[in-house]
Amino acid sequence: MYGKKRITLERGLYITGLFALLIGLPLALLYLSFQEDGLFPPCVLHRYLGVYCPGCGGSRALKAFFEGHFLLSLYYHPLVVYTAIIYIVFMVSQTICICSRGRIRGVRFHNWFLYSALFIVISNCIIKNILKFGFDIIAF
Repeated sequence: MYGKKRITLERGLYITGLFALLIGLPLALLYLSFQEDGLFPPCVLHRYLGVYCPGCGGSRALKAFFEGHFLLSLYYHPLVVYTAIIYIVFMVSQTICICSRGRIRGVRFHNWFLYSALFIVISNCIIKNILKFGFDIIAF
């Protein structure tokens, strides 16, 4: 995908990223504040089956990330830190591209961003379950 279609894709992702920042960030903070009060149940798979699901640790990772504990966030669920890095780099570079009127090019979207995220989620789930069932180590 080259030319105008490519620019349209990046622009659409940029606008989506702005909405995510303006709407998603306050919702995430609100969710985390209710999570502390015990209004949301824990992971059903972990509670009843004893296995870690692909998203286990995500809420803790998000909370740790917002509190500035980036290594702890990486430990709980590496997808949070990965997503934050990709998001920040993409949004800053696209903002510079827009402000420079295209003279400075921003980071382009690549499918490998998504494949890497999928790899992180699956690997995290497999490793945590291997540690739990194979070595009796509780991941978090």
